[in-house]
Amino acid sequence: MSITVAQEGNRRRGKMTTDEVEQCLVDIKSWFERKSDVEFGTPARGADFQRLQKALDGADIPEGLTMLLSCINGSMWFMDKEAMSVEKIIETVNFLNSNSSWEAHYIPFCGDEDSLLLIDSISGKVYEWDSADGLGDCVAVSFSGYLENYRNSLLEGHMDFVSGMGVVECMTGKSSRK
Repeated sequence: MSITVAQEGNRRRGKMTTDEVEQCLVDIKSWFERKSDVEFGTPARGADFQRLQKALDGADIPEGLTMLLSCINGSMWFMDKEAMSVEKIIETVNFLNSNSSWEAHYIPFCGDEDSLLLIDSISGKVYEWDSADGLGDCVAVSFSGYLENYRNSLLEGHMDFVSGMGVVECMTGKSSRK
């Protein structure tokens, strides 16, 4: 089965709906089920989000992240960065609170303490961050937009999964099938 992602004709106007974010997550999860042997973690629930909210000093958790953690609680990759579970986000925030370039309104969602992607809970934007330089480039204007772009990249058929390394672009232009 071949899937074509329309890049030009149907550009989005406005924010993604909840249904559209949910469809992105279904597509991403399905891609990982086809391409990898990852076992998805137990979906996050109410008590998990309460603990996360407390660790984030009450910062608003973006709806897309809540949906991701409710569907895929860690166990997948955003390119070369492993997705964080609720527990890993809490551990990472607690660890990085002592770093002078870390801000209380940052919410990490993939990577590790040295290099990660985060959501700025004030602006909603997705940024790169590393322990040496702090906040880096903005990679998306919203987390839901980041998910949509990532999903589209996966479905274009030029990506593959390599265990322990994450999602990589295929040199031949065609990904393998499981």
